[in-house]
Amino acid sequence: MKKNIVIALLAGVAAVSSAYTYAADAFPNKPIRLVVNFGAGGSTDIAARIVAKKLASILGQGVVVENRSGGGGTIGPSYLAKQEPDGYTIGLTAQGAIATAPWMYKVTYDTDDFDYIGAFSKYRYVFIVNADSPYKNIQDVVDAAKKSSKPLLFGTPGPQTNFVFPMLTKQTGAEFEQVLYKSGMDTTVGVASNQVPMAVVISPEAWPQMQAGKVRMIASATGSRWSEYPDVPTVAEQGFDATIEGYLALGAPKGVPAPVLAKLRDAVEQTMADESVRKEMERAGMEPAYMKGPEYGELMRKEKAKAKVLIQELGLAVQD
Repeated sequence: MKKNIVIALLAGVAAVSSAYTYAADAFPNKPIRLVVNFGAGGSTDIAARIVAKKLASILGQGVVVENRSGGGGTIGPSYLAKQEPDGYTIGLTAQGAIATAPWMYKVTYDTDDFDYIGAFSKYRYVFIVNADSPYKNIQDVVDAAKKSSKPLLFGTPGPQTNFVFPMLTKQTGAEFEQVLYKSGMDTTVGVASNQVPMAVVISPEAWPQMQAGKVRMIASATGSRWSEYPDVPTVAEQGFDATIEGYLALGAPKGVPAPVLAKLRDAVEQTMADESVRKEMERAGMEPAYMKGPEYGELMRKEKAKAKVLIQELGLAVQD
């Protein structure tokens, strides 16, 4: 009797294992959704579509971009975390939304709620002002804020871009107040139309308005100058410790079957090994930067801990 039970159990395990293997081998047998946490047409969306196109050719199924913007980039991950972990819904798990936003907004997800597939790009951040602005550098902005009877407004689509101004406040005492936009493109238009006098956004979101002569770059907010604007110094070169960095990555809801997750990770690695993809991303103003999923997950856990300390040091409210 016991022997029969054991045989039956082993048969059941074998059947489940066989079905599991078949599902993994058959993956994908339908289109995959890729959730983007910012609006269509912005640089985050453009970079995601570049990757989606190559992933589709590797996986043999369509990869359909689905934009879910708002909440400083937290709406997308909030939605993604609740989806079925079958590999057919993946999405952007950018550093700002995963490591920083949970301390600044009330979100329904945590850093460990995702299986990370891999990072594929790094943002380049730019400090912009209206083309007719009297501000020529960061010191001009700080001086104006100190003289103002009320905080100077700045535009932001959300973390990490809204860190620069609290950093300046901590170092100089100058006061600023954020105006939150749905995307970096909207933020840049806000500066161009004088809704707000300044902003920090990522490079592709600023370029159209910069080339049209409607906004002006006064600093690189990342660690190095831009090759396109070699005469514009970094924030650090101007004497202020307000440099920010941020990765763009793909993730999935926690619990994706290991063979399916391995296929997705391999497809992203192949995508970023393709020189044509890297060049297309560079033309879009993004910096290609591949990192394996597990390494990215570990980085996000470390960056989240660091972000909490930074937010507390800056005197900002922390959401626990």
